[in-house]
Amino acid sequence: MNKNEWDNSLMEHFAPKKGELSLDLLMEMVAEIMETAPENVLAEEASPSAMTLNWNSIPNIPISEIGWSAMETKDGVEVPSAQRSQLAQFLSGIERGKDLSAKLEALSNFYKMDESVRASFEGGDMKQNIAKAMSYLVFFKTLTQILTQFNASSAGFSFESFLGVLLGGKQVQTGEGTIADLTDETGVPISLKLYKEGNLEVGGSFTDLSRDLRKPEFKNTMQYIAVTKTLSGEGMDQQGTLDWYRFNFNLDNLYNIIAKSSKESRKNILLPKVFIATNGESIEGVPEKAASLPSAEEMENEFYDILTSIIAENEEIIGQQSGGNFNLEDLKQSLDFAKSETLFVGKEIRGKDNMAVKGVIQSLKASVLDTELSRDQVKATAIYKAIAKAYGVLAGRYKRDEQKARRQETLNEMYFYDGLSEEELLERSKAFYNAASPELKIRCLEYAYGYISNGHFNLTQGMVQKISVLAGDKAAQLFPEGQSQVRIGQLEIGASNIQQVLSGLSGVLNQNIFQIFESLKVLTTNIQGYFAGGLTDDSKAKTAITAAEEIETKTADIADVEK
Repeated sequence: MNKNEWDNSLMEHFAPKKGELSLDLLMEMVAEIMETAPENVLAEEASPSAMTLNWNSIPNIPISEIGWSAMETKDGVEVPSAQRSQLAQFLSGIERGKDLSAKLEALSNFYKMDESVRASFEGGDMKQNIAKAMSYLVFFKTLTQILTQFNASSAGFSFESFLGVLLGGKQVQTGEGTIADLTDETGVPISLKLYKEGNLEVGGSFTDLSRDLRKPEFKNTMQYIAVTKTLSGEGMDQQGTLDWYRFNFNLDNLYNIIAKSSKESRKNILLPKVFIATNGESIEGVPEKAASLPSAEEMENEFYDILTSIIAENEEIIGQQSGGNFNLEDLKQSLDFAKSETLFVGKEIRGKDNMAVKGVIQSLKASVLDTELSRDQVKATAIYKAIAKAYGVLAGRYKRDEQKARRQETLNEMYFYDGLSEEELLERSKAFYNAASPELKIRCLEYAYGYISNGHFNLTQGMVQKISVLAGDKAAQLFPEGQSQVRIGQLEIGASNIQQVLSGLSGVLNQNIFQIFESLKVLTTNIQGYFAGGLTDDSKAKTAITAAEEIETKTADIADVEK
């Protein structure tokens, strides 16, 4: 059977109903499907009636932080990627329009697959049942793959983008001048934290947090979603739980919470003596913010400008060493200079603390370099050296000198005064702030010690779990509407854990689904075999045609339309 005979055979079957169809068109369709379809989509026992769902039956969604991002034109027009649209379609069945806590509750109930959940599928519309089940299954599979197949840095990026799609929002790109990682569908800014259980840290630049809380478009609120993972096993065999926490920083509760944060973090809320004495009217003697280290976001933009220039000077060798796939924007996303918690050592103060070799290597492997390269091989590349050189230039601009030492003396006089203990100073600043009007609170944030000195705030996991206690009498609007405690849910993940769910769904996902998956596999396998064999094995061609017919028939049955 040659190509023309193949085309004619296909046309005999499809042309009367679908118009002209050739081998080229069919191959194009198959190629598109195979980009997202797993290689082994079902487990089959002795007969078609014995078909059962397994992990590979669940559609694979290409995991790409870039691909899942909601991109916009310069005019602000959203241009969703095909990958994002595909993921959004699958996840749309998970409590559409509902809050994250409601989605987590529904996901947890589905995972348990108890009698009430199974009953909800009984007697319902078959197509709706299939769509709903696939939404939940794709969620669990994709989330498991994110957390088990990638290093911490890459997993964090993908997790941000994944959650953005689930919430109908979008990921915030680097250089946007905000501590937020993503927004939900209503525009609420969200800072997302993903840590191992027991190691959770909610923190970052106090300067950036202060700036965000002063933004009217953010409604003077920054929401934090913190997720801790407890996993055991290796690779895709990992399984365990995710615990989810959520709370809001706002103008009212900020000082109460930070006053009970980690020791160095508390200093961020101190206000100048002269500011308090004059009820915010005078800031005489207080150094201007411009004289201090820039914020993490400002430092990021400066670093990327330097790095871009160095890369341009070494473009050819960098392109060669990256296999011709170098993309500066991918590198920026992977480095995540302003927000990454693995890229720096010490207190993670950009421009002062050293970059972490391990963090840089992870970012390079996640974006532009071969993952198989050794530590020494990565350090020998032109792009690694370019990053090191760029940061050296940046840090050199802000190194400590005599002028900075004198400035610190001035800050000490303004913020640490009259021989008062740090605790007394904290209580004085907190009392002043809490009694202030919203307008004066905003002004306080402009002259708080943490803003002027580019401080870093930090809440441990224990502090997050007791956030209501820390907020004290300022707990109003600490949580979104309908939420009464910081912990909003727990999810179980893992390929082996989900099998019990899949077994319970065998009756929900119509047998036709299995057969479509199987026929697709047969179709693609035999088309590949036919071409690999030089178009000589007619049996493979005929088998592929039969499989194509089966796909058409079963799809029509599910859709309840005439072929």
